[in-house]
Formats: sequence, structure tokens, C-alpha cells
Amino acid sequence: MGKATHWIKNIGSLSTEVAEVKAEVTLLQGQVNSSILSSITKLAQQGKPILLLLDEIQALASSKYKTTIASLRTALDMHKETIKVIFTGSSREGLRQMFSVSSAPFFHYGQNLPFANLTKAFTDYLADVFNQTTGRSLNKEILWHAFLDMKQSPQLARSLVERLALNPMLAIDFAKEQLIADTMGHRDFSGLWGEFKLLEQLILKAIAESQVELYSSQFRQHLADSIGVDNIAVSSIQSALRSLSKKQIIFKPENGTYEIEDALFKEWIMDEA
Repeated sequence: MGKATHWIKNIGSLSTEVAEVKAEVTLLQGQVNSSILSSITKLAQQGKPILLLLDEIQALASSKYKTTIASLRTALDMHKETIKVIFTGSSREGLRQMFSVSSAPFFHYGQNLPFANLTKAFTDYLADVFNQTTGRSLNKEILWHAFLDMKQSPQLARSLVERLALNPMLAIDFAKEQLIADTMGHRDFSGLWGEFKLLEQLILKAIAESQVELYSSQFRQHLADSIGVDNIAVSSIQSALRSLSKKQIIFKPENGTYEIEDALFKEWIMDEA
């Protein structure tokens, strides 16, 4: 793993933003594509089966990374007998753009397997680890319901238990509300909301409220009245939906209805927008 880390470092890095949290490092200009091929080849030359896990891969869905992701696909195809890959990401729409769009380099590269939500066994495990680490106990039922309130986010659940471990006097519910408020503040949903056009905001509200007839004459008239125009064309709604999808704000499962990608952003829209 030490050798692999050294090789992968030479690939360079990316600047990306996921759920309004930004990570930025610099690509080695002119060397990225060859470095990817070289690094993957060196991994394959170890003579052992390799399972390569690439997290937040949807960060490469942007067209500006098309040659980079094409080089990765080529390198993995060359060594597909030795290197098996699992891609994960927090944006379903971003993953769709990478693996389900016919023009994408990774089109039909593998099987798309959505992760099921974690069950109470997960929070029970966290409670047991908390007990082993601190010598104190957590109410498993309250922790489970806090997990549900946090939209079953494993990251937030871990953060919640860490807060409780470091602050013995905190109640679970209070710590949960504090954590959610801090998370929402850090993601600046208000600032994100201000970047959308009025039509996009109204459509996001409708999606958050589980409105499914986005092209109906009644909904289009509602949009027109809200904006102050005579009518809203179907094409205008289609354009807004494409824009929101491209920004990885919304996602539409196959044979399903549009959903807000970030469950906390959906909650913010329903409470604040």
C-alpha cells in the first residue's frame, strides 16, 4: 500500500466540490494521462490480484476531465484481468453521468449497485464501540432515531457519537440538533439557493414536496403565476431540470421521479426556502 500510495500521488490531483464542501489540489499539467497509465501498470506488475477502490469518482464527470477519465478507462481495460475496481460516490447523478451516458468513457463499464440504507445494527455497533471506548452507555433507541433524523447519514452518525464521547454532559438529541445546524451552516445552503434562477427554485420546492407532475398544465400555470408571466413552456422546465441535474442537485432514478440529491438540502428547502 505504501508503494501504491507513492505511485498514485504522482498522478496529480483535482479541484472539486461535493455537497458544497471543496477540496482543491493541483494537477501536474501535461503529465496526468501518462501518470495514470504508468501508475496502474505498476500496480498490475506486482503479480497479485488488486482491488482498487475509487471514492467520489463523480468528481471526474465534468467535461474538462474527459481526457483524464478516458486515460483511466484505457489503463484499467489493459489490466482488467489483474485489477478489479469499485467506484463509489455521494452523487447518484454524477455517477449516472459517468457510467450511464452513452458518450461517457465509462459507459457500461460495470454494474450499477445502489447501496441500501444502513439498519439499526449500524447504530447499535456505534453504541457498543462508544461503551467500550468511554465506559459510558448510549441509549440505542434514541441513537437510532437520531440517525433517522439525520437522513441515515453514516458520516453524521459517526460525528454525533464522537461529539458525545468528547462531551459527556451532552444529550443525544441536543448534540444531534447542534450537529445538523453546524453541517447546514458549513454547507451554506442559503448561498447555494441564491445561485439558482427563480424557476429552478420553484421546481426544487416542488420536488422537495414530492410534486411529480412537473409538466402538467396546472403546475406550469402555478409557475407562471409565481414568476409573473403569462405561461411557462414545457421546454423551459426541461431546461431547468437539465441544469439542476448537471449541477448534481437533483437525480431521477430509472422509472422514478426526481429527488433532491442531498437529504439535508431537501430539509433546508422545506424549512427555510
